[in-house]
Amino acid sequence: MALCRPSAVDTDWTSTQSVCRASLAFSHLSAFVKASSKSVAPLLQTLGSRPERKRRIFSPRCVGKFLGRGSYGRVAECTKMGSNETFAIKIVDDLRAGSEEMEAMKIIRSLNPDQNNLIKIHECFQYKDYMCLVYEMLDESLEDFIGKRSFHPAHLCQIRAIAQQMLVALSGLESINVLHGDIKPDNIMFVDQITHPLKLKLIDFGLAVNPQELNVGTQMQINPFRAPEVILGLPLDVSVDMWSLAVVLATLYIGDVPFSYNSDYETIRGLVQLLGLPEDDLLHYGKFSYDFFTYEEESSQPGWRLNTPFEYSEATGEVVKGLNEIPDLDAMEDDHRAFLDLLRSMLAIDPRQRMTPSLALAHDFITMNHLSGERKASYAASAKHAMREAGIKDMEESPPASSGQ
Repeated sequence: MALCRPSAVDTDWTSTQSVCRASLAFSHLSAFVKASSKSVAPLLQTLGSRPERKRRIFSPRCVGKFLGRGSYGRVAECTKMGSNETFAIKIVDDLRAGSEEMEAMKIIRSLNPDQNNLIKIHECFQYKDYMCLVYEMLDESLEDFIGKRSFHPAHLCQIRAIAQQMLVALSGLESINVLHGDIKPDNIMFVDQITHPLKLKLIDFGLAVNPQELNVGTQMQINPFRAPEVILGLPLDVSVDMWSLAVVLATLYIGDVPFSYNSDYETIRGLVQLLGLPEDDLLHYGKFSYDFFTYEEESSQPGWRLNTPFEYSEATGEVVKGLNEIPDLDAMEDDHRAFLDLLRSMLAIDPRQRMTPSLALAHDFITMNHLSGERKASYAASAKHAMREAGIKDMEESPPASSGQ
């Protein structure tokens, strides 16, 4: 079994010195990964009651609770031997997928995880056909936060703090040419809601990739966070993450996702309603454009139009169900207008015109320059308090994108 611990000097991730001892009896790892959610708790209790065997590296007395599951495996709590320090161990039952995430973390560890709001990895190792990655333990996810609010809109002061931290994270990833590829509320987590109620980190780099390695037509992201260039089959770059983040922020703002997530057609229909038709050259070069649009040459005004649900079904074989209207996002207050201006810039259908993380960090909504003046002093104080709850102390200096841990 090869253990690996990321550090400034480790380059091969093959150190035999383990920082922490995981919480599972690995002779029963397969049963843990494949068990249903309901059966996990008694399974862990059973593992915890087993006597420690000779030469077993992982103590079953340190068994923690089941934290969640994904498409490739499960996550459980684990404890460092000799201390009460807890970690989250991600057990990936697809060795290729686990190895790809490990390779991504090798690149990402060149950034300071705390300054760039990225989850910190402590070690990784392979056990038989499983890749195990040990991460810092975080709090609840942004998805949990939204659910606890019963999908009511979040306050703009909270949204600003969330936006600033995620823009710092994306700015850092952009500096090393890494595309996260799966920005969504589930993959944004609070660090510790007791000490810093709004401090967040970006997690789950299982789909992270250098965009230069992507082929035209590559499918990634999930609806409703999928960027239009992904749906239309256009060249991809790190700007797809900005689109997904914008949808996350819009979800916080209105209490629900702004685009329907039943199908790609509904997503395209929604963004056309909200933002207008994509540019002609985007539709011309999109690998999948004709699934969603038709170019009418014989019309009195030749141009593109959105296909009807029937035409989309005829082209793709997919039946469109339940088309939802897009909520009206108009607002009058200065802060609402500033937020909507930022959101529109991040939701540019043309990725070439989409705002970058560094420019977004300088936008008035993030810097709060528009909240100056005595008349806005009380509201500005609330906004700054939310930033402090996120651990953001100085808005005039953005955290550096890189530097070692």
